[in-house]
Amino acid sequence: MTVTTYNTSIPVAQRYEQARVQVSLVWNSRDERSKNSEKLSLLQEFLWTNGGPRSNLHVIHSIWANFQTSTSNIIFGHKWRHIGGEADLWERFGGVDICLDPYSFGQANTLSFNSLLHKLIKYVPRGSTVVDLYSGAGVIGLAIAASRKCRSVRCVEINKMSKLSFEKSASRLPPNLGCTITWHNTDASAEPIHWLEGSSVAIVDPPRKGLHPSVINALQRVALSERKAFKAKSSLTKVKDEKRPWILRAREPAVHVDSTIMEESSGIWPETLIYISCGWDSFKKDCKSLISNEAWHLENAHAFNFFPGTDSIEVLAIFRRDSGIAQK
Repeated sequence: MTVTTYNTSIPVAQRYEQARVQVSLVWNSRDERSKNSEKLSLLQEFLWTNGGPRSNLHVIHSIWANFQTSTSNIIFGHKWRHIGGEADLWERFGGVDICLDPYSFGQANTLSFNSLLHKLIKYVPRGSTVVDLYSGAGVIGLAIAASRKCRSVRCVEINKMSKLSFEKSASRLPPNLGCTITWHNTDASAEPIHWLEGSSVAIVDPPRKGLHPSVINALQRVALSERKAFKAKSSLTKVKDEKRPWILRAREPAVHVDSTIMEESSGIWPETLIYISCGWDSFKKDCKSLISNEAWHLENAHAFNFFPGTDSIEVLAIFRRDSGIAQK
């Protein structure tokens, strides 16, 4: 279930009163032609009659069905059907319009997320080259591209279904940003060094379990090698020519916004690491790993209460790479 408060014609504080809900029904069937599809139709009709635009309480934006026959703990199957209401759900995040399909991750507390996003954007220097790992539908990357005059923004996401949302959102960006924006469908943990190279700012927004060990290792290697001689630094990219077709395909952008030819940025490595965490225990573990070798240091951190009444907090942490100059 996703809530949209997208109505910029009224004050922000009043938008929740006008909010609409995108309902996703996970149905234990192969598709809409299965035996119990009649029950799905009856449920959809009931919901739309009592919560749709012609009801006394219009709270439903749209209804989607997801067909899942697995008995595992994976919630969603791969097959989706739009069965009522508007097809696209839009939100306003970080000053840009964002389209969120039901299979894209979206924050429930939009006000708190916008506060986090506006704070995050200020830590990205203008003219940066940015890589956004775990990017989802590209909310953070697109907001940065629209506001910080970046040279490039690369979004990396494992969920291939987020591509459509990214494309729709990118189509509403202001023209002539002068920023090359790409979206890549791949697992960031497969070859993190490749994605870190060429970026002056790295953004990570991992799931609750935290960063994959390979990403932690890559960030440590980048920081340590930059403190040593060029000989050590160059070893990061001393690997045999990649021939695996699925890796080569992942390096090519699935979406490329702006006709600007991407500049060669080899030899550039992140100076700033921006970490968004939804799991306090995993963040503490990752933070300890990042600063343990004194290559990265934690410059600042902010906490956001996304779920009032719970002990869950969202953390925005800013790490800077150590210059190698001894601290006194």
